[in-house]
Amino acid sequence: MVISSPFFLLLFAVAVRTTTAIMLLPGFSATQVPMRARLFVALGIAVSIVFLLNGKEQLPVFRETPDALWFLKVTISEMVAAAILALPVRFLFLSLAFAGEMSTQFIGLNPIPGSQVGDTQPMPTLAAFFNITAVVLFFVTGIHLQFILGLALSFDLFPPGEFLNASGIVQSFSEELSTFFNIAMRLTAPILVYSVVVNLIAGIVNKLTPQVPIYFVSTPFLIIGGLYVFVLIGKDIIFDFNVAVGELIDKMF
Repeated sequence: MVISSPFFLLLFAVAVRTTTAIMLLPGFSATQVPMRARLFVALGIAVSIVFLLNGKEQLPVFRETPDALWFLKVTISEMVAAAILALPVRFLFLSLAFAGEMSTQFIGLNPIPGSQVGDTQPMPTLAAFFNITAVVLFFVTGIHLQFILGLALSFDLFPPGEFLNASGIVQSFSEELSTFFNIAMRLTAPILVYSVVVNLIAGIVNKLTPQVPIYFVSTPFLIIGGLYVFVLIGKDIIFDFNVAVGELIDKMF
């Protein structure tokens, strides 16, 4: 039967890992992308990857007679492997949104809502702007192709049908989350310094002249000055983040 042939079983394993990764990867998993288009992209990538895996259909897991338990075991193991590969990239993009939210609060723009692109979670204006720009650069610079190539190479790192070491994965993932938080703090450091300096000056002026409503005086300076700082360093923030995404994918594979 065709369903029990090693090539079909290999295609099934590749399709499960690929579709799970596409479901989690930024850009592909955007809510604005129709589910059918997402499915066709994932299946097209899966078919392309299968022809790069010469000889993988000879693995023992694909020589077995498939039953319901076999399909369940392979599905779970491939979904876990895809999550290990795609979730770090996803959380790195979430760290950029976190950086945008911090920056928005630092310069007093947090009441202004932004457009939700790629996610259903509401976010402020600057976080939405960062998210849109980062996703566009993710595709324009070809990092998504780098991830797809790494997805094909992952079948050598994580053979199909094998369950991975959970303790090592959790430890590695916790270290990556700490790194992502450091990246977010480094990207927003100039805005944080500017906000602290302006609020410190406003506090000193308020102590010297209590009769002046310093909040209404300092807020326009905080907002305008913060936007000016963004004009100066905005491109550097996005560039550094794009480099961090490429380095993360290189490190994983």
